[in-house]
Amino acid sequence: MAQEQNKSTPTLVEIFTNLFRAVARPAVTIIFAAVIAQVVIDGIAVPEWFLGLAIPCITWWFAERTVTHIKESKEQD
Repeated sequence: MAQEQNKSTPTLVEIFTNLFRAVARPAVTIIFAAVIAQVVIDGIAVPEWFLGLAIPCITWWFAERTVTHIKESKEQD
C-alpha cells in the first residue's frame, strides 16, 4: 500500500528548493543590481552577455512572484 503524502506537509525536496530560492534570488538580484548601478554610475561598457542574462532573469523572478501572489490571493477568497 502506497503512503499518501499529506498536502500540508511538504517533502524534503520542496523544503530544499524553497530554501534555495529564498536565499539565491535576493543574492543574485542584489549582485545584478549592484553591477548595473556601477555600470551606470561609472559609465563602464557592460558586456552584452551580462545584460542578456540579468534582464530576463530578474524579469522572470518578478513575474513568477507576481503570478504566485495572485494565485495565492485567489485561493484564499
